[in-house]
Amino acid sequence: MDYYYDDYYDEYYEHPDQMAARLIQREFSFEETITNCVHPSLRFAAQYMTNFVAINLLFNILIVCVRKLFPVSHRSLHLLSCIFGAILLYRVIDHRFYHFLQLATSLYVVQWTLHRWLSGSGRYIKTPFIVIAYGIGNLLLSELLEPSPETWNRIRGTQMILLMKALSLAFDTEENQNLRNQLNVLSYTGYILCPANVVLGPWISFNDYLNIWKPSFGSETKPNRSSGRRLLIHVFRILVSALMAGGFLLTSNCMIDYLLAPIASWKWVRAYGRALSFRTSHYFIAYLSQCSVIAAAVDWNRAEDERSVMLPVSSLYRVSSPMAVEFPRSLVQVVTAWNIPMHLWLKRYIFRTTKRPFGTAAAIALTYIISSLLHGLHYRLWVTLLTIGSWTFVEHEIRKKLATIYSACVLVSKCPNTCTVHQHRNKSLFCIVINALFFALNMFNLIYLGCIFETTEGPPEEADHDKSLFGRWTELNYASHWLLVFAYLFYFVI
Repeated sequence: MDYYYDDYYDEYYEHPDQMAARLIQREFSFEETITNCVHPSLRFAAQYMTNFVAINLLFNILIVCVRKLFPVSHRSLHLLSCIFGAILLYRVIDHRFYHFLQLATSLYVVQWTLHRWLSGSGRYIKTPFIVIAYGIGNLLLSELLEPSPETWNRIRGTQMILLMKALSLAFDTEENQNLRNQLNVLSYTGYILCPANVVLGPWISFNDYLNIWKPSFGSETKPNRSSGRRLLIHVFRILVSALMAGGFLLTSNCMIDYLLAPIASWKWVRAYGRALSFRTSHYFIAYLSQCSVIAAAVDWNRAEDERSVMLPVSSLYRVSSPMAVEFPRSLVQVVTAWNIPMHLWLKRYIFRTTKRPFGTAAAIALTYIISSLLHGLHYRLWVTLLTIGSWTFVEHEIRKKLATIYSACVLVSKCPNTCTVHQHRNKSLFCIVINALFFALNMFNLIYLGCIFETTEGPPEEADHDKSLFGRWTELNYASHWLLVFAYLFYFVI
């Protein structure tokens, strides 16, 4: 469902005095909140984000310069990608890169061996599935053997991005011989270490990696007003992404607690604050990863919609859609918009691959299982994804039945305003009421499912309660799970 990156910036609160400030910030005045939370968060954001933006901008500039000298060679791209990716890894995760090196090397060796010895047609053993089994097994074993949970939490997302790249490479080169011919040690290393997404993502395929940074003949030798406008749009998108990332970081760290403090005595308000803090921390990472990949992208002159100043919805570089998550028509929309590249990865390589031989239900189950395992030994996430999978299924089926029985536009996907299939269209009172009820249900589920991931400790009286695996849900009496049981019964009754 998502990359799990919250611990990247929680390192700011490792020191006891800073943690103490975090714990009591609900009692601060507005001025004290600015001094004790906003200013430190901004300093951290500036320091952390500078690594990504500066390194990727320099990578971008050098790629443009080098490809003028060697316009038909990909070797310079791969070499620069290796160098800048290694620099960024060292700057961000420091001495913990040995996990990354071990997984990247072993995945290449396994894939090369399978291509070398199992390249015959008609075989029963498929290379991608062997790579999936090995990669996930290696990931879980590495987490078990890592003595420091804090260390693993900081590299969890990087390991997952690496594994997603390697697995997509196994699928793409399985049938595409031309793409396999372009795969060697240098191109593999350049793809894996690409500074645009080596740490935070987003995932892009090997083919996209080659296309984004490939030479575009004539575009650099004939500067004109249009290219200048595209450059300004490119810089503007970088700035907007960086500002959005900073804004969500401040919201997660400071503003939610401050704004909700007067009414935080109600447990559902506290749950809402924790869930919103988790979601905004995810948006921080999503926009920072979007910022880094835009900064590194030489292919900005081939944007889908050059007339738009903002990043197009269909852009390859778009990572998340907060509005679609915060105001969901359905949980399917939440899952799709939460992490767009990962949703596409799961849909392309897991769901579609397993749907034909095993059926839709099994494909959905396998998709959620693989998504869970990619996050490592994260038990809360496993149960949460299982709950989300159950809710998306039952919501889809209930709305499908209601749409059929009452001929109404109440499906999980919005019908067009000129819908000719249903008698009751979107603006009818019946559809408005039903869709509003499902909207309220999904908002409730966002609170319930998200509050369990809030990593900051609450008041002292809550500390013992939160040590249990599902303490947050116990506090809320497992309301969503009981409602899920009722929804299943309602589905069978109607």
